[in-house]
Amino acid sequence: MWKNALSHSLGLICLFGVVSCDQVESMVSSVVGESLPVERRQGISRVHEASASDVKLWLAEPNVLVVLDFYSSTSAPCQALSPKLDAMAKKYAEHSAIMEVNVGRPGEAATMAMNEYQIDKVPVLKFFLNGKEVAELRGDQSDEVLESAFSKYTTGIVEGEFTMKEGDLPGSNSQRTVEDMMVRGKKGDLAVGITRVRVPKDAKEVTEGLPKDMLGLSSDAGQPATPASAGKSAK
Repeated sequence: MWKNALSHSLGLICLFGVVSCDQVESMVSSVVGESLPVERRQGISRVHEASASDVKLWLAEPNVLVVLDFYSSTSAPCQALSPKLDAMAKKYAEHSAIMEVNVGRPGEAATMAMNEYQIDKVPVLKFFLNGKEVAELRGDQSDEVLESAFSKYTTGIVEGEFTMKEGDLPGSNSQRTVEDMMVRGKKGDLAVGITRVRVPKDAKEVTEGLPKDMLGLSSDAGQPATPASAGKSAK
């Protein structure tokens, strides 16, 4: 109760212009003892194609810069911005998570973009830190502008002392694509760890002696049909 009274009193001080509202908020926090969580989760090194639920999960995480990239695959400015965001994702992988939200494809993500974020043009970048929107960039951006924004809003995370949270969120395990993990080889090459061996001529068939029913074979299975038998069956 006294906390509410204190906030109300300081609010009146702010109203009359004695101190700024930011100072009032700081004063209340220092007296009440409110502070930001000391935990954080590691970011992701790739731009993550996010669903509406993915976005909500990441925005609830403290001490990680979450960037929502509202885009359309048919937009030229979005295509120009995409590789720059890939570079930011790799550089700031430890402290940020970039979520791609496709507004050009009908679905839950596009509906969320229009209803909750009033996105009417693309691309739009929205930066969130500790549940609050801290910046917005519209249209294609230069490398310098992106670098400035990512650097500014991750500084506090870099310099702070946090306890790392365990567990994965959507996108956390997609650090490498399937293409990244594939290694091209020559025709006939075997996978790593597998060697080619010769089968002895006198080797016995492993299924020899087993009942045909156990193998899922009928008594006629494996016998090629002769033209004569094929003709009889046709009749």
